[in-house]
Amino acid sequence: MMGKPFTVYLIRHAESENNARPVYDRVCDPSITARGRIQSQHLAQWVKTMSLDVLVASPFRRTLQTAQAILDQRDRRTEVWHDIFESGGCFHGHDEASFTGAPGLSRVEIEASLSCELVIDPEIGAEGWWRGQPREQAEQTRARAAKVAQRLISTFDGTGVSVGLVVHADFIRELLSVMLDQVLSMDAVGPIANTSVTTLQFSGAWRLECLNSVTHMPQRLFSLRES
Repeated sequence: MMGKPFTVYLIRHAESENNARPVYDRVCDPSITARGRIQSQHLAQWVKTMSLDVLVASPFRRTLQTAQAILDQRDRRTEVWHDIFESGGCFHGHDEASFTGAPGLSRVEIEASLSCELVIDPEIGAEGWWRGQPREQAEQTRARAAKVAQRLISTFDGTGVSVGLVVHADFIRELLSVMLDQVLSMDAVGPIANTSVTTLQFSGAWRLECLNSVTHMPQRLFSLRES
């Protein structure tokens, strides 16, 4: 007997300080802005009305802060996965000549960022989740997205749960290109707004239900800058 379909909400983080800065003034792991905090509050009010069973966040500061706004409205099972970070990883610098790896938040720092019981991937330790590795290359990002899509299936297939992934614009694109290969043209996706929600359901195959929805917040709060 087949299990129940599960639903995934791909949620982009709220506006970060890097989204609001020129490229030369960006940092490796920014916080969200004042507008981002308001965006995340609108998102959290909307999520409060949903049946969301599991919240999974990237280990970047901006995704953790966006997830915390959701948790402020209602506690739910929360996990931090090491493999859903933004394309490139955590690094200093603004061009190929200046890129150097940064450590990223440590396990203790992540635990301090979220006021709930957490399940954190064992790959994240005291030395930081990125551990100063070189900047991730495009082909590595594509391979990682394929593994994450399979991880979602192997973890949640047949459970009937709803899972919210608080992640990043470029990685959302990579996931969609894997999940909806030959179905959705990435040219048709358009800008992925801060706190936008893309909804998919899996029952033997991925089905797109909603793309880049921002109906939870007023237009004055829209921010579309992706890099």
